[in-house]
Amino acid sequence: IIFEALDQCQISVAGLIVALLTSQQYENHYYVTDLLTCSREIPHAFSQHPASQHQFALHLFRIAENMYLQELCCLMSENSGWHFKASNTSTKQLEDFSLKEMAWDMEDTTPEWWSLLGVLL
Repeated sequence: IIFEALDQCQISVAGLIVALLTSQQYENHYYVTDLLTCSREIPHAFSQHPASQHQFALHLFRIAENMYLQELCCLMSENSGWHFKASNTSTKQLEDFSLKEMAWDMEDTTPEWWSLLGVLL
């Protein structure tokens, strides 16, 4: 019955899921809440399906890569407060510099990147 209804509405299962997750009107809908509750199980099911294992792993890698790049861009921006030019830096600024403070700030502003660094180190 469900597949017939989707066919009748000319929408695929994937189209329905994308609409549920991206349309603001469904933000608090029961089915969206259910999808979000199962957000760990669904990717696991994709990763176990023989036809999608490799493609799914590559897709997850690209998502993670983009997240890390966004955090790094934020960290390297002049607005981060850690950007400086050696030619314009005073002795006082160098003396006041704290590596611990910088690490705490990195952990706060780029939590996923910080987590990855912890795993790699």
